[in-house]
Amino acid sequence: MSSISIETDNENKLTVQEYVRYIKIKEKIQEFLDRENVKDMLRDSESSLNGLTIDLVVKFSINK
Repeated sequence: MSSISIETDNENKLTVQEYVRYIKIKEKIQEFLDRENVKDMLRDSESSLNGLTIDLVVKFSINK
């Protein structure tokens, strides 16, 4: 079964102001994924090929 996950590395290195902006960005990406029905599309794609599993990972990396 398909899955969508959002991962973050080093978010603890952000200042409070940066963290607030980061949360807003993260929310916008989640809203986009929900609005575009990405999970439904992944499920439909999986059902078209026996044994296919699709996992989508959105990864944020903070390099400070």
